Amino acid sequence: MTSRRDFLRVSGGCVAHVLLSSACASSRTRQRWTAPQQPVVVTTPFAHLDAIGPDTWAVISTPLGGDRTTFGNGGIIAGRAGVIAVEGFYRPAGATWLAERARELTGRWPTHVVLTHYHLDHAGGVQGYARDGSAAPVLRSTGTTRTLALGGGPVAPSKDAALERAFADVVIVDATRTSRIDLGNRVVELVPMRGHTASDLALVDEDAGITFAGDLLWNGMFPNFVDATPSQLIASMTRLSSRSTRAFVPGHGGMANRVSVMRYLDLLGDLGAHAGRERAAGRTAVEAAASYRVPASLGEWMASKAGLERAMTAWWRDPS
Repeated sequence: MTSRRDFLRVSGGCVAHVLLSSACASSRTRQRWTAPQQPVVVTTPFAHLDAIGPDTWAVISTPLGGDRTTFGNGGIIAGRAGVIAVEGFYRPAGATWLAERARELTGRWPTHVVLTHYHLDHAGGVQGYARDGSAAPVLRSTGTTRTLALGGGPVAPSKDAALERAFADVVIVDATRTSRIDLGNRVVELVPMRGHTASDLALVDEDAGITFAGDLLWNGMFPNFVDATPSQLIASMTRLSSRSTRAFVPGHGGMANRVSVMRYLDLLGDLGAHAGRERAAGRTAVEAAASYRVPASLGEWMASKAGLERAMTAWWRDPS
């Protein structure tokens, strides 16, 4: 029997949000959302692994067929001195699968794992990197991500001994300044931000022009505002968009470029403007959600009724 807390953990998180949003979309949009835009290295029922730059691969998850092994996006960044795996995914099998692909592509099991935030579909399977008898990679997250992931919060992984072991030696990333992982022939910046949650991380290789944005960025799918602070989200994505990157890996949806990032920012701006008008008119968040329509000029974003209500609620609680 599912407990109330487990129900809230799943129904309030990105897993239910993505599935509900996709039900609102046309089949053409659903296909475009996950259509490969880069050379595909591996295809599975739950994801495809795309080559997006020198020794860099993106996991683009395709969970709409029912296989949720990974669910969210992630990837591999390899250098002479190490290999970074981005995200812990929904299930341990997803992390193990990515580690095996890293070994096939680079000759090494990941030496580092970086979590962009604590949500179930990004951190729930991180213990899978310790399998196969290989040395466990160094796990990096912010202190807030560690606390919330282990706390078993409403949209966090369920607490268990394997997850606690995975976090036992976590390297805490400074949430006040950019830090770096030196891979020998390339340096990856870990950029602390806020907006999707109270503590997000983006990974930026400026020389390669690649950014892993986590759920700060959604491409072609309406973002989940369950833990969001909209003003911080807009500020973070504006900052990321100003970097000299050409390829953005979103937390959900297909690969993004500068054009699609600007379209996403336009969506956030339009939502904010609508929320401001409705609040000034004395309406509730639910009423504001009911009257909102995504402008046709921004394309289809698979916005569900629940997703819009969650978005407007986030604007209503945003102190700014």
